[in-house]
Amino acid sequence: MAILDQLGPQLAAATKLLRALRQPPQELVAVDFDPAATRCVRLKVSGAEVEALAADILPALDLGDEAQVKAFELPKPLAARYVAICIPGSGAIVKLLNFPGALDDKAEEQIREHMGVGEGAFRFGYRLISQTRSETRLLTVAIPEAQVQAACAVFPTGLPAPTSVEVSGLAVMSAFLHGPAAAAQDEAVGVVEFGARDTYFAFFKKRELVLIRKFDFGHLNLLERLERGMGADRQTALNIMRDQSFDISQLIKDMTDPFIKQLVISQHFVERRENCHISRIFVPDDPSITRVWLNDIKAAVGLEVGTWHPFEGVKLLPEALSGKLEASRCDFAAAVGAALAKFEEGRGGSGG
Repeated sequence: MAILDQLGPQLAAATKLLRALRQPPQELVAVDFDPAATRCVRLKVSGAEVEALAADILPALDLGDEAQVKAFELPKPLAARYVAICIPGSGAIVKLLNFPGALDDKAEEQIREHMGVGEGAFRFGYRLISQTRSETRLLTVAIPEAQVQAACAVFPTGLPAPTSVEVSGLAVMSAFLHGPAAAAQDEAVGVVEFGARDTYFAFFKKRELVLIRKFDFGHLNLLERLERGMGADRQTALNIMRDQSFDISQLIKDMTDPFIKQLVISQHFVERRENCHISRIFVPDDPSITRVWLNDIKAAVGLEVGTWHPFEGVKLLPEALSGKLEASRCDFAAAVGAALAKFEEGRGGSGG
């Protein structure tokens, strides 16, 4: 879901040019500025398919560090004319809103009113989920303006030109829609996204978003708690999470219990309101993260829990992922999702 309201100068210029030419980007690089690392993927539209041409994981970039921002450079295999940017969106507000009737010229004013943002400058975006004569459903987001400006400042002039900015957790949902959700078009399914600092879950019925929740904790919070509790460094904490060499089940339980309870409540709510049965819940195919959550989720929801990775919805060229990156393919979910959303927007899909 691209954030297009109150565009910054560089982003506005790229968007205006694309619209004037009536030629949406057919190739771009998507860059996810995750707190743990910078994940990049170059993709292009090839006929009816989207191809992943190259991918890389770069060191984490502190968007508030001017020296790091000025020194940032994409490797040559990732060079493209346009860039889709993902940001963590700390402090972002995400809501699924229902409005009576169709949207009118006061839609943006209504969205701002219902978002309930506090003081300060925010950038707003929305995506049309469904529309009938009686109701319009929108996925809406408000991001602190300073975060968007900081991300666009990484690409101040020249190429690649920013063409969209969105919250990483929401971009992951776009990748999911083109992967497992596309293969479960007649089902109601859920997905959990374990981010570095934020965790999301969402439920879809026949590929339509019916509920989404955001929680202000992620796997970096768990690592930090391990470091403090065990007096361990970051690498040791990572090893403990991966190989379960120490029993950390109680620590995980204490941290995730509120999240798991809300997941179950939301599951039952969706099944009642939408008159459906959630058939499966999906989690990332990443043992280093998933293993510490999987058993608790399975026990709580009582459903089949499947795994997925973001390249299910695209054609991954043989040379795109090097051997060292194969085990990290789940890390590219936000970047892949941002690119897919932009390509879909160009083909006339719903977007905002």
